[in-house]
Amino acid sequence: MIFRKQFFSALCLVWLALVSVASANADEVERVIIVVNANDSSSVGIGEYYAEKRGIPKENIIALKTSTAETITIREYVDSIYNPLLSELLKADWVQGARSRGPDRYGRVAMSVALNRVSYLVTVRGVPLRISNDPTLLESNLGNLPAQFSINKGSVDGELALLLAPNTASMTAFVPNSLFENKSPTAVDLSRLLRVSRLDGPDPITVKKLVDRTLEAEADGLMGRAYFDIGGPHVTGDEWFNVAADLAEAAYFDTDVEATKKRIGLNSRYDAPAIYMGWYKQNAYGPWVLPRWSVPAGAIGFHLHSFSATTVRSEKTGWLGAFVKQGYCATMGNVYEPYLEYTHRPHRLLEHLLGGHTFGEAILYSNPSLSWMGVAIGDPLYRPFKVALSEQLVEGPEGPFASYVHLREINRLKAEVSRGVALKYARDCFMAQPSLALAYELSRLYAAEGQNQESIEALKIIRYITVFATDEQVLVMKIADQLHQLGDSELALETYEKLIKQPNLSKTLRIALLEGGAVVAEALGNAVQSSRWILEARQLKAPPASEKSPVKK
Repeated sequence: MIFRKQFFSALCLVWLALVSVASANADEVERVIIVVNANDSSSVGIGEYYAEKRGIPKENIIALKTSTAETITIREYVDSIYNPLLSELLKADWVQGARSRGPDRYGRVAMSVALNRVSYLVTVRGVPLRISNDPTLLESNLGNLPAQFSINKGSVDGELALLLAPNTASMTAFVPNSLFENKSPTAVDLSRLLRVSRLDGPDPITVKKLVDRTLEAEADGLMGRAYFDIGGPHVTGDEWFNVAADLAEAAYFDTDVEATKKRIGLNSRYDAPAIYMGWYKQNAYGPWVLPRWSVPAGAIGFHLHSFSATTVRSEKTGWLGAFVKQGYCATMGNVYEPYLEYTHRPHRLLEHLLGGHTFGEAILYSNPSLSWMGVAIGDPLYRPFKVALSEQLVEGPEGPFASYVHLREINRLKAEVSRGVALKYARDCFMAQPSLALAYELSRLYAAEGQNQESIEALKIIRYITVFATDEQVLVMKIADQLHQLGDSELALETYEKLIKQPNLSKTLRIALLEGGAVVAEALGNAVQSSRWILEARQLKAPPASEKSPVKK
């Protein structure tokens, strides 16, 4: 009887805790402020769409009349965004405090905040992205501030984060973020800073899809693999990405790490990218600019570069626009040069998200500098790991990325139980829900146990497929190589032949396929086929005639 009472009491405590969390989440939603541009009808439309989908009260939408350009001057920022927004927040009692008697050198009428009820501030496409430099407004008491920091340009969102900061907050250089790597922020810290995120992208329809796909991922849990592209220009940055990769592996994500100067590209495996983090290319390329690449709902994309967010309305300039257009739901970057030490930390971002926090919380946890260059795109309420792996398995994952949930469980079983149990689970999953990703993993598990024939049998699913999705073509190439290594070179060659016949192959991938297929053909004694493919690969690698050096007379 005593045990039953204790058990009942424990259940009550759990229930109360869950009710408390649910209540806190509901309260958080009701305190989201959405900022739209009244001069852009699509901005208003996106803001209303987001509010409806998230259950945010419509009166939380604040419409400002500002420029529709991405880049504005400091004067435009202060007159059409900063001061009007602060006035609206005060008018509606979202914030309370004492206002300064007069404007500062920038024209800002600041305040000393006593109460801040805002959970997140969301700027919507149409609200300017960045502020240009104005040397005439630089402070006179800069001291020995290095020239690269003697600037007042930056991101609009980075300035808005300090909307409630003391009126001594300067726009020159940056302001250290008190929430950076701060797991236990004080009430004062939280009252003086705003958590700002942006819903933006190349076009209004794409931004609305981001909202929908975010909610889908929250309901079903994030599904897919993790990819990390290391080998950038600075050791410090590589260390950050290495830690992030370790975190993904610790969460049992099937993870690939490119640790050389070679970049992940169209000849690299990149199916189901739930998490991508890499550096250091100025503009999106390869898989990230292909319109039909299959990206899981809720995917997190981060490419560290100084100018990754100079615009978010282009799919070819920078990274953020390309990420959003392709279907990623959470990303961040820089509107101008931030310098490495003052930009977002990828490992801190992933650490906070894996800890169950929202994207809005993770933005400030991972960003050391405000009034600087950082900007983040995504729903700040988004919790990528709201649904745990165990819950996904209980519900029974569905859809095109369901097998990747099983891959995570296979990795967990290998780490926590045994390889034998993982193999049995993989075999059962493959029989119930066959996929190329599961076939490849099952084959590798069999091979690790020395069961080569079973390993080959797991891959024979490839025989019945003739058309391969763009994002699965490199995975299929890996399957062909695995077959060759296991001794079934005939099926490997057949697979290469089907791959090489696929329409619209990129030049990079076609070269890789020709060279890989030539090795298999040579091993089978098919010298003619091998030579033909090697020759074609060489021709593709050769520079165009216009780029060749002129013949000397």
